[in-house]
Amino acid sequence: MSHSYRPAYHAAVPSGWANDPNGTIFFRDKAHLFYQHYPYKPEWGTMHWGHFATEDFVRWENLPVALRPEEDYEALCGCCSGSAIEKDGRLYLLYTCAQPDLQRQCLAVSDDGVRFEKDPGNPIVTADMLHEEVSTMDFRDPRLFQKDGLYYAVAGVRILDPEHAKAQKASGSARRDDDRSPSLGPIHSPSAGDVSGVDPDKMGYGNLILMRSPDLYHWEYVGKLLYPQPEYSQEYYRLNGVYECPDYFVLDGEEVLLSSPQNLPPMGHRYQNIHSALYMLGKLDFQTGRYTVNSIGEIDCGFDFYASQTLPMPDGRIILLAWKEMWDRNFPTQKEGWAGTYTLPRELRIVDGQLIQTPVRELARYRQNHIAHTSVSIDSASFSLTGISGDKIELSLTLEPGTAARAGVKVFCGKDHETAIYYDRELGAVVFDRSRSGVPMRGREADVNRRFCDVGHPERLELRLFLDVCSVEAFLDGGKHVMTGNVYPDPEDIGVAFFCEGGAARFRNVEKYDIVVEESA
Repeated sequence: MSHSYRPAYHAAVPSGWANDPNGTIFFRDKAHLFYQHYPYKPEWGTMHWGHFATEDFVRWENLPVALRPEEDYEALCGCCSGSAIEKDGRLYLLYTCAQPDLQRQCLAVSDDGVRFEKDPGNPIVTADMLHEEVSTMDFRDPRLFQKDGLYYAVAGVRILDPEHAKAQKASGSARRDDDRSPSLGPIHSPSAGDVSGVDPDKMGYGNLILMRSPDLYHWEYVGKLLYPQPEYSQEYYRLNGVYECPDYFVLDGEEVLLSSPQNLPPMGHRYQNIHSALYMLGKLDFQTGRYTVNSIGEIDCGFDFYASQTLPMPDGRIILLAWKEMWDRNFPTQKEGWAGTYTLPRELRIVDGQLIQTPVRELARYRQNHIAHTSVSIDSASFSLTGISGDKIELSLTLEPGTAARAGVKVFCGKDHETAIYYDRELGAVVFDRSRSGVPMRGREADVNRRFCDVGHPERLELRLFLDVCSVEAFLDGGKHVMTGNVYPDPEDIGVAFFCEGGAARFRNVEKYDIVVEESA
């Protein structure tokens, strides 16, 4: 029988390819999600901006492509990542126009939020306009925001030392845009690939910069954000890559900086993917650009989460979405003619200096077929519960590990497959294991099938899992931690089992809802 991995309640590209979310904004009574898009094949190509809109973060309306790479300055790599802002009732997009060796920022504007015109003065911002320390080759993903009547943008860059800055600027000034030719050979995403051969002493180390403007058209350099702080690993400040897709906002009195660093080395159980996603709480100096870091955390410690971007709502909520895939991996849905999904939109809070993520409340409107079991104790066994199964469900429970060495839940269970999320006492961590999930996953990591989230040794652990055909999003302890992963089981793999090993455990308040989104007529 034919089987599609297309999700029921997550945003997913209709056809072709999709990666980074872009331009997330509430405009004209709808939330808008633009995204990196290649319409012609389910693989990365010359970038367009695809476009979704939604009224409830569950049903996504597919709108016409917003940006097409039709200008000379967009040749080869296309209209790459950026952000949106409303000004005088119009919607502005600031995005990166990219060639393999040159990245600059462009502006497009719309009256209706659907049809966009590119500014005739593009590119609006180049590294040469800012400072010689900003690499012309790695200067991307501008994130717009307003403060005190001015427009600001943070962007991901490599910062050059003075010696190499002069050399790169000299070679760049001698090179004309129209010298570039498609004869350069295959073009790859700036976000993907192995940079182990890149010398960061020459090419620059990853950092973030702050720019400001009175009108979105004229920009000046404020400064770089990240400076070494002795209390944090030097790996953060000697990144052989770029802090991609940054975001800055104020939430619950805290200044929050998000980014997706390429090639950040693992630190214990953190940053197990080649490319990561982290948040920093701290203080941004709007005179110098320096961001003083007070704490650092991983946004999602699963397999498939990258390039997050937030969306401020009129009701005061800040909603986060991310690309629910990962670079340098295989994409099993390519066989269906599409590749690219997005996480559940998540409401953000800061509690006791920690980022808390919970699924948007609108999702509860789509719950059906509630099943509940109050309490079950088991001793080194596995069991199922009446009425609890499915591949498009919300499953919540409180786990009391007791004396068990391991205890948790297996989902997408079938004759040959299962996906396990469980607590491991010896590790003091929740483990997400997809080694038997279905279609084998491949990647450059040493272990592409297991991820770990440190939780210590709690007496009880809250788990809230969202299954949607080809993915699991596990929210731990009320959203203090999240683990997201794609899995590709068989269509009949809809079983759910609870298990413990090496002792006894208790499962309390087990609840299941089907998430039902009827197809539009």
